[in-house]
Amino acid sequence: MNALTVSFVLGLVAALPLSAEPPAPASSVPVVTIVSVREFTFDNWIAADGVFRIKWPCLKVSLRTSRDVKGSEIVGRAYFFDNDKKELSHCSTIPNANHADGSYGLPPLLKAHANIDVFVPIDTASKEGKWRMAILVFGDSHKLSTETYPQRGATDWKGYDFREKDALLAQIKEAEEAKKNRSSLPPRPAGVRP
Repeated sequence: MNALTVSFVLGLVAALPLSAEPPAPASSVPVVTIVSVREFTFDNWIAADGVFRIKWPCLKVSLRTSRDVKGSEIVGRAYFFDNDKKELSHCSTIPNANHADGSYGLPPLLKAHANIDVFVPIDTASKEGKWRMAILVFGDSHKLSTETYPQRGATDWKGYDFREKDALLAQIKEAEEAKKNRSSLPPRPAGVRP
């Protein structure tokens, strides 16, 4: 092959459209863990639905991440349900609240392995005492964490309908299949490290 042919082939390769980026490897996806949830009256202001509210009842959610991640890259939602599992209201984004270090819903940067507190306002329908279950969803779109309140259970949310339910069920199925695949491997010979 001469230099002209090589440059022609390289030019063709460079002109080919690039395929879509593959999904991020699981190790690079930040894991957001919901550490705790409790009812709380937020003493400062919180802005929800374009209204500034002072001393508003909220759910205080403590989060922790596996690595530093921008707040804008994190899903943060809350759903409120009645006894009949009917959705009363939802919070699509975490509203801005006045914190000691600024005003934000999710902070601009969630530091790895540090507790981060966010506040989800309990809206007027909920305030009347009608809500019985809150489902909180946080995390990267590829790796979501969920928690129910006031009852806390690993799968209490499965009987409710909300936007992220199918993605969460797919995550559980994928984890179960991965575990099954690992358990079906033959045992390692003695003295061999993984």
